[in-house]
Amino acid sequence: MSFCVPTDEKVIIGVALATAGDYYFTTLGFLLTLLGTLLAALKTILTNQIQKSISSPMHQLDVLLRMSPLACLQSLMYGAAVGEIHNIRTFFATLSVGARFSLLAKLAINGALAFALNYTSFTANNKTSPLTMTVAANIKQCLSIVLGVWIFRLQVGWMNAIGIIMALAGGAWYAKVRLGARSPDTHEERKSNDALSTATDKLKEKDIP
Repeated sequence: MSFCVPTDEKVIIGVALATAGDYYFTTLGFLLTLLGTLLAALKTILTNQIQKSISSPMHQLDVLLRMSPLACLQSLMYGAAVGEIHNIRTFFATLSVGARFSLLAKLAINGALAFALNYTSFTANNKTSPLTMTVAANIKQCLSIVLGVWIFRLQVGWMNAIGIIMALAGGAWYAKVRLGARSPDTHEERKSNDALSTATDKLKEKDIP
């Protein structure tokens, strides 16, 4: 007897069980987390549609060129609203010259890594789909927990372990379903290419005296 749980729900339930016991939040934090989740999902869908637009598809660098200034402006507005910009100025004034250069170097490295991360994310989103990106992100979180257990000897309960196994199994099953769905299209494309290659070879043979 088996439970007919869809693949996506397996991943969701698995992640929920894997993180059980770590839910500590305030009302404001919970609302901001929901808003961030909604905006992240919307971003994944929109960037996929923009890059695959039939009329005017955009390259990953073009997407970054248009999104980065808006994200910077949003961060500056939020920082000014909560007083973080003033705190940064006060903290920066207390640093020595060497510490300032060290901090700027770390910020530059962090920015370069963020650029590489977003470029890779947009490229993968263009090659796959928003749903695949979401499933992969959840699997990444579970693998992070597994690495924490292995490297840092992190202690997890039996419910967390079941959740991790369930999420990983759901991700593997999703990959299998995706590959199975693409196999007929790939087979038909291969047959079409073989037929075109055969026709081209016959035309070349006719042209040879």
